[in-house]
Amino acid sequence: MRILWRRWLFLVVGGALFTPYAILAGVAVPLAAPALKPGIDGAFVAAFMAVILLAIAATSLLPVVRTLEGALVPVLLGGAASSLVVTPALTWEERGRTAAWYLLHTIFGAVISLASVLVPTTAMLLLSSWIRGDAVVPAGDREVSVPDSWAPFLALGMVVLLLAAIRGSGAAAAWLSPRLLGPGPAARIAELERRSAELTERNRLARELHDSIGHALTVTTLQAGAARTVLHTDPGFVERALLAIEETGRSAAADLDGFLGLLREDDDARAAQPGLGDVQALVASHRKAGLPVTLGIEGDLTAVPPVIGREVYRIIQEGLTNVQRHGGAVPTEVSLAVDGDELVAQVRNLAGRGPGAPRGRSGGHGLDGIRERVQLLGGRVEAGATGHGWLLLAIVPAGTPR
Repeated sequence: MRILWRRWLFLVVGGALFTPYAILAGVAVPLAAPALKPGIDGAFVAAFMAVILLAIAATSLLPVVRTLEGALVPVLLGGAASSLVVTPALTWEERGRTAAWYLLHTIFGAVISLASVLVPTTAMLLLSSWIRGDAVVPAGDREVSVPDSWAPFLALGMVVLLLAAIRGSGAAAAWLSPRLLGPGPAARIAELERRSAELTERNRLARELHDSIGHALTVTTLQAGAARTVLHTDPGFVERALLAIEETGRSAAADLDGFLGLLREDDDARAAQPGLGDVQALVASHRKAGLPVTLGIEGDLTAVPPVIGREVYRIIQEGLTNVQRHGGAVPTEVSLAVDGDELVAQVRNLAGRGPGAPRGRSGGHGLDGIRERVQLLGGRVEAGATGHGWLLLAIVPAGTPR
């Protein structure tokens, strides 16, 4: 019952919106066409309605009309309209649908509002005259007698019909509102593109967190374990291990601040993301962590766009992390080479295991993340065992990514 009265209120608001247009037509038509006589004259009624329709159609193009309807519909109509979010009209197709909705709202609202006044009044007059023994129904400037036995049923029927009209009109409005006030194809495409961009950014942040924090935890765990085994026999190594843990933790904290800044969309909190210029520091940190790793660079890496450098840095970081996690302290080579319009990045494990399932654990998502990065850059990746170890090879465009 509550939804019925809310929908009735919505229709009454439409009737209230209709009133200024009726007043405008009542003044404009006699001034524009004095020969037309107000009343039930067909020409006058046609001109009267034409002025109303034109005025409603004209004002429906105002952005405030769509905003008003968007505020009323979810609150008062309920049902399918309760979750409707009305955005500004972007195309003439959306403006046309808004005009159709506003026209239906005001006209049906006027009808229901008029009926809401006349029907209860007529029913009460009918019942009161029936009680007096002279049941009549007002009909314009005269009264129509009604048989006494019909009077209560007629009054009840009028009220029931009014409630049915309110119920039907409200349900129809709730069904129509998403179709007439909802986004058009252009807005839906824009929303899909926005959501796709958000999903892509979330996936990118997930990969960044996996690579950065996973790298830090791996290095920290390995250093702490190694330091524990020689705690009483090699204080110098313990000191170096603790220093490596400190530097790794500080770098991971800076990366985490940057990721949180991206999630908060806070420009001041965004940290610069590492790129190819930071690969030497990355290799040095793994070397301090006990991994015998070398770095070879060929070509001018400064010409590589930052977006590509950032992704290749994460690829190398993930490769080195996998070497330490799954292969241990085995000889490793990292190489970067600019070959024409391609950037070739390699992480070669010379005597150990690859990033398959580590001892007693299930595999992670690092290699899948590498493939996604390379695919987004328009490159190709190879990963697998070689005759003397394991190789990760990524080849990406050295210029603007496709």
